[in-house]
Amino acid sequence: MEVIYKSRHIHSVPELNLETDSWIPNAGVSWEGRTKCHQLLTGPIGYFKIIEEAEIYAVEMAKTWIDANHAEQIID
Repeated sequence: MEVIYKSRHIHSVPELNLETDSWIPNAGVSWEGRTKCHQLLTGPIGYFKIIEEAEIYAVEMAKTWIDANHAEQIID
């Protein structure tokens, strides 16, 4: 799943954890300022049995991270 949020590109890439038979929500956040920047985020392990739920969680996790860490730098 790919989303643009406050000039940031969010790309969710859930990963299957075979030990817990669940999906791990992962998201990459990228943006350009003076240089191209990228942040990888990983959510909790063992909670998501359905891939779509892990994707939604990853996107929401990335939005929360953007709001918390880059509010002063974001241009809507």
